[in-house]
Amino acid sequence: MDPRVHLFGIRHHGPGSAALLRRALDALDPECVLIEGPPEGDELIRFVADAGMKPPVAMLLHALDDANAAFFMPFAEFSPEWVAMRWAVERGRAASFCDWPAAVSLAIAKQTKETAEPEGAPGETKTDAAPAEREPDPLDQMAEAAGYGDGEAFWNALIEQYGGGDRAIEIFAAIESAMTEVRAAEVRPDEYKLKQDRREAFMRMRIRDALKTHAGPIAVVCGAWHLSGIRAATTIAADKALVKDLPRIKIQATWVPWTDSRLSALSGYGAGVISPGWYRHLWRLYGTGETPGIEEFAAVWQSRTASLLRAEGHAAPTASAIEAARLTLGLAAMRTLSVPGLAEMRDASLATLCHGDAIVLRLIEQKLYVGERVGEIGENVPQMPLARDLALWQKRTRLKPEDTDTEVRLDLRSEAGLLKSTLLHRLLLLNVTWGRLIDAEAGRGTFRELWMLRWVPELSVALAEALVHGITIESAAGNATRARAAASNSVTELAALIRAALVADLPDAATDCIAQLQSVAMKASDLTDLMGAVAPLVRVLRYGSARKLPEEALRHLIGSLGAEVNAGVRTASHGLDQEAARARLAAMREYDEALGLFGDEALSSGWRNQLGAMVEDDQATPVIAGFSLRRLHDLHAWESAAVAAAFSFQMSAAPQCAGSFLEGFLSGGSEVILQDDALLRLVDGWLCELSEADFVESLPLLRRSLSSFDAVSRRRLMEKVKHARGKEGQSFTAYQAEESPAFAAALPLLYRILGIEAGGGI
Repeated sequence: MDPRVHLFGIRHHGPGSAALLRRALDALDPECVLIEGPPEGDELIRFVADAGMKPPVAMLLHALDDANAAFFMPFAEFSPEWVAMRWAVERGRAASFCDWPAAVSLAIAKQTKETAEPEGAPGETKTDAAPAEREPDPLDQMAEAAGYGDGEAFWNALIEQYGGGDRAIEIFAAIESAMTEVRAAEVRPDEYKLKQDRREAFMRMRIRDALKTHAGPIAVVCGAWHLSGIRAATTIAADKALVKDLPRIKIQATWVPWTDSRLSALSGYGAGVISPGWYRHLWRLYGTGETPGIEEFAAVWQSRTASLLRAEGHAAPTASAIEAARLTLGLAAMRTLSVPGLAEMRDASLATLCHGDAIVLRLIEQKLYVGERVGEIGENVPQMPLARDLALWQKRTRLKPEDTDTEVRLDLRSEAGLLKSTLLHRLLLLNVTWGRLIDAEAGRGTFRELWMLRWVPELSVALAEALVHGITIESAAGNATRARAAASNSVTELAALIRAALVADLPDAATDCIAQLQSVAMKASDLTDLMGAVAPLVRVLRYGSARKLPEEALRHLIGSLGAEVNAGVRTASHGLDQEAARARLAAMREYDEALGLFGDEALSSGWRNQLGAMVEDDQATPVIAGFSLRRLHDLHAWESAAVAAAFSFQMSAAPQCAGSFLEGFLSGGSEVILQDDALLRLVDGWLCELSEADFVESLPLLRRSLSSFDAVSRRRLMEKVKHARGKEGQSFTAYQAEESPAFAAALPLLYRILGIEAGGGI
């Protein structure tokens, strides 16, 4: 290889490697710097020195026609690649990436449809990365020979915690020699080897191009594993043949914010580090250019630990932090380490600051060991249009993206609260789930909303995917809503879209969705779907006064849907199977509640008439008839005598039908029967009149009807049955006197039905 080429083997996101690299670049003063990474990112390098760029950040590279086919290349301030880019830009030197193109790696990944990390440059991470077992470290053997537990600890002790020195170039030469030996002994699958051979062929080709362009020294910054492959003696023809006819797709690249948690190996990121917080600590000390003494090194970390503990309300005095620093140095000496590592720091903190209580230390693990930083992209850096618009919204609403769960309470009566709510709802329509609405009442559009916010890098991919709908958050959300409405034939889904568009302050999109729903509703035959559409619309109309609403159009739509439901619900309740009946029962309950909120007497009256018709219809599904009778009783639409007569008639049917009817009659929770003596008398009267054979046959159905009652409710019900006997005005017609042998004989079986122990109290 040409002597002008100098290879610097680093570890991705290694602060010690970064410190060594900076010293090596200062000593070599190269004319050109080549960095491991896809060449599509070359145009982005010039922005690393922008004052607004605050790592962690990442290059997002995605297919132009499919934003989901993407990968990230993350960088922290302590990443050697970031240091190399900044060094070159600040000195006006040429800098570019030399790995194989993202156009190739993503095309291969798309073809093979692999679920593992897509092929590409080291340091990349899949958008759907999930925690997984890390591959065996090739340094493990060397670490074992040197007396370290694993390759991670070995590399940290020798490189990342070393902090650099004046002999940086010699150290990199030693790294290359060691990694060459390690790679020679490593056995990998042929597929993996082919991938590495192709990548290194691209690297060698880029180095040859740089040698033609530049007369001075050339620095190549890459993962230490690739050093021997890059230096391998090959011909131009052989390298071209190795990468010939590889598939390619069009790629778009941009800068996006990254997070500390996604730099962690626990996130599933292949090049992740155990503790980004620890590495940032190392970089703060070594990045200054002067290697601190080990006393300062330990004291700064333990001081930060104590500060975080105090912020959590725990006593962590300065004296304890001093003792922790001393213990750290003592542990390092006992373990024959020249510099204490993370294990020594943690053990000392646990013993002196946490008094041996690991739970206390866990309170600050995220902040201390992982970190909570979210990167920022400068205003002068080109971004995707939606990302740029979102940044403006974030500035306008003062919502800062954070890498932790952050609770935000919004008052929609204030302009600021309504603006934040509008943004978050619009992002949900774009599948950008930065916020999650967690307050139950907030779903009804009250004047209060409670959100849980957390920013994750994958949201940048979601923004890229949403670009097909528009270049601003407002236009994209509106167009995305219209597209989903046009593709839907579900009345319930369209009603949900109308509600979502209204709370996102997209009245034009809501109007289009209303028109689509009216068109679909005219052809709809599923009454369950129609019922499910009414409730969300009524809630918006009833509770949505904090926003501008097309009230007249909504009222007309709800009235039309309600009329359709009332006209067809009786015949549509014939012969439903168990699954359809359960879905219908849930829809009827929501529809019934919605009519009460809507306040249209004509619709409510028609609904009550249909409930009565279903009770009297011998073809109606029993569980539906049971719920209908219960609602007529609750609404006082029927006299008690009529309810009792209908109940007795229905319960005189075959046990299977009677049990299904009872299940519908008792649906809605235990409080219904606990608080309504009339209902309890009806059920008790029927139960006591059963013959022994019918009673035994009804037991499974009774258990199912009472299955929604919790243990406390069952006991309360049993106690109410016991104590109501003999009370004037509340006595149950079927009860015998307290000394009745029949009741005493039946009591154990009642306990068994209710699933409680005999004789137990509340």
